[in-house]
Amino acid sequence: MVRLSRALSAVLLFVAPPARAVQKVDIVIASTTDVHGRVRSWDYYADSAESTRGLTRAATIVDSVRDANPGRVILVDAGDFLQGNPFTYVAARVDTAAPSAVVAGMNAMRYDAVTIGNHEFNYGVPTLRRETSSATFALLAANATGGKARAAWRAWTIVERGGVKIGIVGATTPGSMLWDAANLHAAGVVVGAITPAVAKAVTAARAAGADAIVVLAHAGIGGETANDTVFARTLGGENPMVKVIRAVPGIDLVVFGHTHREVADTVIDGVLFTQPRNWAASVSIAHLLF
Repeated sequence: MVRLSRALSAVLLFVAPPARAVQKVDIVIASTTDVHGRVRSWDYYADSAESTRGLTRAATIVDSVRDANPGRVILVDAGDFLQGNPFTYVAARVDTAAPSAVVAGMNAMRYDAVTIGNHEFNYGVPTLRRETSSATFALLAANATGGKARAAWRAWTIVERGGVKIGIVGATTPGSMLWDAANLHAAGVVVGAITPAVAKAVTAARAAGADAIVVLAHAGIGGETANDTVFARTLGGENPMVKVIRAVPGIDLVVFGHTHREVADTVIDGVLFTQPRNWAASVSIAHLLF
């Protein structure tokens, strides 16, 4: 409820209240994708600072957005955050006893939900589970099922801001079944078609009271594919998100990743699509107005 000044309240005492009061709420979805271990704006190949990349730089943007929209910001990531440079290799293969610095950074930034990217499987499902065990955000992948690590992620979550419930559904490209077949088979995990998994998750989130649905997809909206095979086509392709929103009603916003191309804002069949620049080089801001 909006707090009125004392003078304005006095005036309203003489005016009949409206039959129905309407409150407008602006929920802000801030997002990153394809961070690939760029945490501290440092190029580990060149051993020098990077001036335009990294979560430490993105964090200043997120802080400013939160200051401007108190209590109404949701922060999400569309996947490929744990792999991508020598920094993440050391965490996965050398200093395995230490907590993941990437996850620690995302915890510090107060991410609400993150979807699993195909590169999260590169070091094996046990490593993925270990590195995300300390995550304070929801880890999502509706179309990745099976295996002992299933409890490490879920299909959807609900985040409430400003009295509005936002359902967040995660999905990841089925291409992982080709690129990381050995790691997935060893863990008993199957990455299936995105469309039926998202449809089921959207229905469940709506039934749980979600007022809007945001899909975090580590899968693009078309273009060239690296796995144009009969197997991949059976699963709907590597980047099927346009087909997904046309087949699944009730989606309001798609934050996608995987293709490393910044898409500031594109509306397709009434659904807003956005893809931040990879390596935490930009933060996407979308508004859901209620």
